[in-house]
Amino acid sequence: MSELFLVRHAQASFGAANYDQLSELGVRQAHWLGEYLLQRGIQFDRAIVGDMHRHHQTLDGICDGMQCDGSRRTVLSGLNEYNFVDLMQAFVAQMPDHPLIADLVADPVNKQKHFRLLRVALSAWGRDQIYDVAETWQCFSRRVRDAREQIQALAKSGEVVLAIGSGGSNSTFMGQVLNAPVESIFDLNLQSKNTGISRYFYNNRKINLTEFNAVPHLETTELAQYVTFG
Repeated sequence: MSELFLVRHAQASFGAANYDQLSELGVRQAHWLGEYLLQRGIQFDRAIVGDMHRHHQTLDGICDGMQCDGSRRTVLSGLNEYNFVDLMQAFVAQMPDHPLIADLVADPVNKQKHFRLLRVALSAWGRDQIYDVAETWQCFSRRVRDAREQIQALAKSGEVVLAIGSGGSNSTFMGQVLNAPVESIFDLNLQSKNTGISRYFYNNRKINLTEFNAVPHLETTELAQYVTFG
């Protein structure tokens, strides 16, 4: 069997003009994870990333903390996130009178209100109730499945693999492994921690989840305050 460490990217730049870059804290989170892995003596035979900037930055930070060369990486766009801006805009256009929209308009930088509205929009997306989006839920889940199948096709016995994805893609990946309903996948998505690790054992025929959303590198008195979800 091979072992997969599937990691969500470190904290991105919520509220900035370009979300797809790590915040200053995100850079440190990735480095702390790398230091933890180095201390544990964990080494990776292969690195896989989505092709979003925050994915590559997270891998760079982990490799910096591990004091290893991460220049060789396989890029799988199936690990990319859905376009939550496109999704939210489509939801607002179709359901302009939803009360959560007014709440967010009144306080646009409130993360809690943003994620409440996103959860409702995701549910509508998963039920095919949002039409004017570039990527349907079926298309998104299909490309995540394609990425998982490509990872399994590359399986080599005893190999340890590090992969960096996003909250939505990683939770969908896990939901497919567990045959979880769509609503549960979205719940898992919004629980996903930055640099959270989900671990799998797999070969080219089967894959099993062994750990979900763990942040052992942040579970200290000093660093617990730096657990984030965005």
